Amino acid sequence: MPIYEYRCRDCGGVTSVFLRSMNSPDPTDCPACAGGVLQRIISRVAYLQSESDKLAQLDPKYHKMVDQALGQAPANSDPDFHLNKMVPFSRAKERGEPYFKE
Repeated sequence: MPIYEYRCRDCGGVTSVFLRSMNSPDPTDCPACAGGVLQRIISRVAYLQSESDKLAQLDPKYHKMVDQALGQAPANSDPDFHLNKMVPFSRAKERGEPYFKE
């Protein structure tokens, strides 16, 4: 039972249509503008990766970079240390500041 997507050539609207079988006739009317020129389009697809695939794609130097970053972290490991250095996105965007102060 496939679900197809169609784009209306008149209004440009995209709609998903559930068809009972592969042999079902294509829809003829756009639900948005009631136009009669629908074209089947290729839908987006999702590619799910397993955790092992994600780990395999990491930079080979990833673990060294993490160790180096942890070595530069403050000794007291206070969570507020990093929170106090952050700048709200809205203020940083307005003023052209970085999101994180050094």
